[in-house]
Amino acid sequence: MTATHADQLIDGYLARLQVAAADLPSGVRDELIEDMRAHIAEARTREPQETDATILNILDRLGEPDAVVAEAGRRPDVFGSSQPSGRPEPYRPGILEIAAVVLLPFLWPVGVILLWISPAWKTRDKVIGTMLPPGGYPGILFLGLFFAHASAAGVASLGGSENSCTVSNDFAGNVVQTCTSATPLQVIGAILAVVLIVVLWLLPLVTAAYLAVRLRWGRRPQAVATA
Repeated sequence: MTATHADQLIDGYLARLQVAAADLPSGVRDELIEDMRAHIAEARTREPQETDATILNILDRLGEPDAVVAEAGRRPDVFGSSQPSGRPEPYRPGILEIAAVVLLPFLWPVGVILLWISPAWKTRDKVIGTMLPPGGYPGILFLGLFFAHASAAGVASLGGSENSCTVSNDFAGNVVQTCTSATPLQVIGAILAVVLIVVLWLLPLVTAAYLAVRLRWGRRPQAVATA
């Protein structure tokens, strides 16, 4: 029994290897493929009887194309370093990113500057960190004081309208007590205001947590410095 599909199996493996090594320099990629072709030819000569199964065993011993390329990338004799010259090293977050996440809710201007300086986040993440909410806790406090001062009369009337009572005398001299309560619309408005306040005070912490998650799972590659 002979390997009737030997050429197709070998060509298919080398084609997958070519795709896996697409990011490597062309010279290194061609050398890697020729080395694999030579290894396959040498292994075929050692088989007493060549079948499709033996060809598959040879290819299986070589490893998956992705693993072969990764292993070649760790060979200093091939690339001259521990990393392929065509692939940038991953950026490793450090003190800069930690300071940005910690300072953003409390010292918003400093945190925003550090956020935009760091290459660890994408532009979308930086915009979210800047705008949700703008100013951090100092900005929320400032807005809260502003709106509280602007609507002090309305807030006071809303707070005192529930079950407020007045005492007066009628024409006969009898004491009459009149009580009023808050309308359903006023109650709903008060509940929504409380919910809004809670959301605003939680938003800086939620944003900081989001940036921390993106820092862990969304690392961006570091650009390779060129002389």
